Amino acid sequence: MTPIVDTVSAADISHRYGERIALSDVSFRVPRGAVVGLVGANGSGKSTLLRIIAGVTRPTSGCLSVAGTDLAAESAGSGVGAAIDGMSLWSGWTVEQNLRYLAGLAGVAPSAVDDAAKMTDIAGELKTRLRRLSLGNRQRVSIAAAVLCGTRLVLLDEPMNGLDPDARRRTRDLILTLARQGRTVVFSSHDLHDVETVCRELIVLDTGRLMFSGPVEDYAEQLAVIVLGISAHDTDRATEALSGENLRWWTDRSGLPVVPLDDAPAAEQALRAVGVPVTHRDRRSATLEERFDARQ
Repeated sequence: MTPIVDTVSAADISHRYGERIALSDVSFRVPRGAVVGLVGANGSGKSTLLRIIAGVTRPTSGCLSVAGTDLAAESAGSGVGAAIDGMSLWSGWTVEQNLRYLAGLAGVAPSAVDDAAKMTDIAGELKTRLRRLSLGNRQRVSIAAAVLCGTRLVLLDEPMNGLDPDARRRTRDLILTLARQGRTVVFSSHDLHDVETVCRELIVLDTGRLMFSGPVEDYAEQLAVIVLGISAHDTDRATEALSGENLRWWTDRSGLPVVPLDDAPAAEQALRAVGVPVTHRDRRSATLEERFDARQ
């Protein structure tokens, strides 16, 4: 049996911009056919990592392979498509001219241009010059370019930026379609709902360091939370009481206080001190957004 090769394998990747360290000893594996969310605060190194995987930026140190081929090899970029900030298309060309030129560079069949345009809902703009498009449609063209060239691996840097809610939903559907076709998708996003909706795997960066790499559910399950049941008329008093304590807490969609398991006793004590009764306590695993926001 032929062994399954990870689409991306990184070992001790580091990168500097002068004296500033953008990435420090980052190691991870991306399974073939997975949808991987890349998350972290601004300046965490997400875009730098995507540019390194795409082959646009060389790491200062470390090793990275794409489908078993070392990044240093000329063939490493074959089958890799990227929509990353700073990777420009030609604004004076039409959408079709841009995509056909990229197809030629990538060695992709010309018929794939129409397929990529349809998949990204940009087929109606093929004859339009790029500079005449709206921000949202320019974003779709960038995604179409990544889809066109990324026959094995598609890299997307904040693909939802500039898109309306319906376009965001269609982009999420597109990412899942690419995965069903056997392609691997790595995308960064500040919207953790998008990540939790479509991703199976997660990479978390914080100031250039890898904090987590693995299945999304494993990351969320690292934090157990307690939902504290209180009456609606006690909400204001509960907010004032919990805000005055040195503990982590937030509210769920129904407005009930939620705290990490370790902080639950202190939270309940703070509520009792102001006369707010806790009617019930529900324990569950944190959502991805809760886990990310509560990291310390």
